[in-house]
Amino acid sequence: MITKLFNPRKKLLWLLLNIFSAVVIYSQDRQKITGSVLDQNGIPLAGASIVVKGTTQGTSTDFDGNFSLNAPQGATTLIASYIGYATKEVPISNGPISITLQEDSSQLEEVVVVGYGTQNKSDVVNAVAVTDVEKALLTPTSDVNEMLRGRIAGLQVDVGGGTLRPGGTSDIIFRGQGSIEGSVSAIYVVDGIIRDGGIEDIDSDDIESVEFLKDASAQAIYGSRGANGVVLITTKRGKSGKVSVNYHGFVSSKTMERNFDVYNGQEFAQLRREAARSNIADGSYPNEEDIFSELELASIANNEFIDWEDELVKNGYVNSHAVSVSGGSEFTKVFGSVNYFKEEGIIPTSSYTRKTLRLNVDQKISDKFSVNFDLNILNDDTERAANVNVITTSPLGRAYDEDGNLTQFPSGEELSAVNPIWNLREQDNDEKGNDYVINVTPIWQITKDLQYQLKTNLTRRTSERGQYQSSLSSAGDDVNGIARIDNRLTESYLIENILTYDKAFNENNKLNLTLVQSSQENKYSRTFTEGQGFSNESLGYDGISNAVGNVTVERDKNQQRLASFMARARYNLNNKYLLTATARADGASVNSQNNKWSFNPAASAAWKLHNENFLRDVNAVQELKLRASYGSLVNDLGRAYTSLFTADGQNYTFDRESFSGYSPSVILPNTDLKFERITTLNLGLDFSLFNRVLTGNVDYYDARTTDLLLRRGVPSITGYQYTFFNAGELQNTGVELNLTANIITTDNFKWSVSTNWSRNKNKLLELYNDGDGNPIIADDTYGYYVGQPVGVIYQYEFDGIWQEGEDFTNAPQANPESALPQENLRPGDIKIKDTNGVDENGNETGIPDGKITPEDRVFKSPNPDWFGSLSTSLAYKGFDLFVDFYAVEGTTKVNPFLSDFNNGGTLSGKLNGVKVDYYTPENPSTSFPRPNYDTTPLYLNSLAVRDASYLRLRTVSLGYTLPDAITSDLSLEQIRFYVTGTNLFTDTDYIGYSPEVNIRSTFSNADTGYPDARSFTFGVRVKF
Repeated sequence: MITKLFNPRKKLLWLLLNIFSAVVIYSQDRQKITGSVLDQNGIPLAGASIVVKGTTQGTSTDFDGNFSLNAPQGATTLIASYIGYATKEVPISNGPISITLQEDSSQLEEVVVVGYGTQNKSDVVNAVAVTDVEKALLTPTSDVNEMLRGRIAGLQVDVGGGTLRPGGTSDIIFRGQGSIEGSVSAIYVVDGIIRDGGIEDIDSDDIESVEFLKDASAQAIYGSRGANGVVLITTKRGKSGKVSVNYHGFVSSKTMERNFDVYNGQEFAQLRREAARSNIADGSYPNEEDIFSELELASIANNEFIDWEDELVKNGYVNSHAVSVSGGSEFTKVFGSVNYFKEEGIIPTSSYTRKTLRLNVDQKISDKFSVNFDLNILNDDTERAANVNVITTSPLGRAYDEDGNLTQFPSGEELSAVNPIWNLREQDNDEKGNDYVINVTPIWQITKDLQYQLKTNLTRRTSERGQYQSSLSSAGDDVNGIARIDNRLTESYLIENILTYDKAFNENNKLNLTLVQSSQENKYSRTFTEGQGFSNESLGYDGISNAVGNVTVERDKNQQRLASFMARARYNLNNKYLLTATARADGASVNSQNNKWSFNPAASAAWKLHNENFLRDVNAVQELKLRASYGSLVNDLGRAYTSLFTADGQNYTFDRESFSGYSPSVILPNTDLKFERITTLNLGLDFSLFNRVLTGNVDYYDARTTDLLLRRGVPSITGYQYTFFNAGELQNTGVELNLTANIITTDNFKWSVSTNWSRNKNKLLELYNDGDGNPIIADDTYGYYVGQPVGVIYQYEFDGIWQEGEDFTNAPQANPESALPQENLRPGDIKIKDTNGVDENGNETGIPDGKITPEDRVFKSPNPDWFGSLSTSLAYKGFDLFVDFYAVEGTTKVNPFLSDFNNGGTLSGKLNGVKVDYYTPENPSTSFPRPNYDTTPLYLNSLAVRDASYLRLRTVSLGYTLPDAITSDLSLEQIRFYVTGTNLFTDTDYIGYSPEVNIRSTFSNADTGYPDARSFTFGVRVKF
């Protein structure tokens, strides 16, 4: 197995080395050159790069700043460079050469990628945040988004669907949800190319930097594409100098994390007894034979039960290896990498394997012309877990018979719950994918100040997902097997013409002007085939063509075309006053004929107070910069053809014959549909104080979305279900804080503490008017409520459990005028709070009226009051320690474990579930209702509305870097070992595997959740 895994990687590594052999040319005749590199104070510079001009021949200085290399005969010049110092050319001479480098203030300042160019961090006018990539890499995951959680204020990672499964992906949401029905996810720009879709093909070890554009002025350069935030990812590139080889490998062990217990065998048996007892008038227990099978009775009598978690859940592991090679000359620079990532999930039959190859080449053709070439290839295999839930399956019975064979029905009764291990064995769900991303960027330096770039990109993604449920599985037993194959193809083409004018007229006047013309086409196609009924099941889904039962084929195809024109001007006056103005016009094919184009303007300004005379001599202030920005961007629905009349294929039977026809789609087209517009004001302050001991920034924003994209039901007589239209206004306001305290900074010991804190308020300000011009303030069908956030929970308020001796006759729930009157209200039922009433005109009074009606429902916001992280970094000589906490406070979720039958939440005794303190006459609980075998307790959903706040010890990482004396003896530049613990501890009152995502429903085929896990990682980094 090991040979099979590593042979492909060896071949790819040899391929990279062969590429380098074609680029790097060594002369047969050489001259030996020695010397040293010092700074302006005469201190040796270790690790400085020395290259023979016009070649790739080079070396680095040792700890004492000395170097030695063999140069080709006839070479005349050396190029010396070091981070933070100006590059210097010196002539080659006989004898040792002493090179002195001068500090370059422009290099010492951090450079930030801002889209279509870079800026010094001190000159950034907008809300642009930079993450610490090294800290993000400590999270052992294939999902780059998950690595970024908690690193940036205002950034939330949406872990819905199958995010936490091996190979799962997530979405990034900036500054709350700015749309209801439209797109809410940020876009990704990788090496200057706008991505259509995610970034699954990027290995984290290939990332050089990650920046985030958070306000409208920063996002305006991408117009309608960037209205929900922009993630700028820059991958690593080659550097001139000697060839550098890096290796990073780690292994992780994963275990399930949970904060609850399920009923054991005896407890579950008692739950069933109590559920059946509730329906017996005299309160006696039923006969055991009436509610338990013979096998279940034997299980109870012998105290032999099934622990499904022990049977099904295993330890997961991650195995990752990344090898990169970098180097080049002043003319050619190359970075290449091969990466391998494999994860085995904690649920059986769940795994993910990814192999990537990256090649970035920068070729200088002449002083005027150069070209950048990027190639990224991905191959991945995903195995999804079959429909398994270890919580709800009864612990009574046997998982295996006396001969050790799996039992199909653990209870011994046919048509009862199927053994989940049986279903695992009888199902397959695999997906294979291939991605190809090619970027070619010619660059023409027309003059010293004027540059032209042509960015071109081709992205092609293919995937095939195959699923088979055999005739012995729960899903396929009645049709003799089900096979499904889902083929998808996504293609994207991008061409951008970029003209940049960058001119410093003098020290006090600097202008940067960028013009962009962009065209992009995205194509998507899907073919889905399902076949039923197989006489031979050995081929699984590969035998789909042999189906003898129903065969269905679905075909979906669409395309989206975009055209854009952008202009951005940046002006720096006296290095105190900074101005930026941006305008972008976007055309998109997804909207109606008369609304395809939009205009996206924005402007921002900044004032460097620390450069003013009144602060110039204040030693406590190194930076104090005020920022303000205002911009208006549009956002689209994210789906094609909603403004056009479309039809779906529909087969029908006439006169005993089958025919193929078409019927209208469920969406009534809106020929006037247009973009919604998000207008944002951002105020910010950047600061660096006390000789840069304390640095950070604070931002306030107010974003208004007008002409919201909404959904409205239409009369069924039209043949449609709903339509999309524009109306209403949504507001997001918030505050973000980033702080870093560099408490101790010495040669041997460093200690810093960082925190970020975010608060967002989301509110629907208005909807639309009725036919008489009266404002509509609520739409129960689609959950729109004026004054409330998007996705608000609107539910009756739980008020405890009814107890013996209480006044049942006069209870609001028993009132015949209630919406759901409970005439037989009794102890153990759920009590609902009477919070509101209505007057004779139907207006809410806010005063209880003695009955339970829909007006008594209360709103609960799903959005947190605040979220943030706190981390600390310590370094002592070769040791380093990183500790990271992440917190979410004041958020609310509906917990399906407490209310949904499929998750065992109805306390019916049919399914196992999360262990709770339920009511019985002998145990008059005030927390959970009395079990009932036949009916679900009324108002159970109100009980499931729970606080989902949590505090998590997210990362603890301890590393050690071997001393230079040891690595130099090994002919290595660096070796670092580290141990990392992830998701070590979560403090929450929310019952579940994770307060962020609910696990899948037992009987659902959808990939709607996966348990969170605690992991321990051991890794090593080696630099040759």
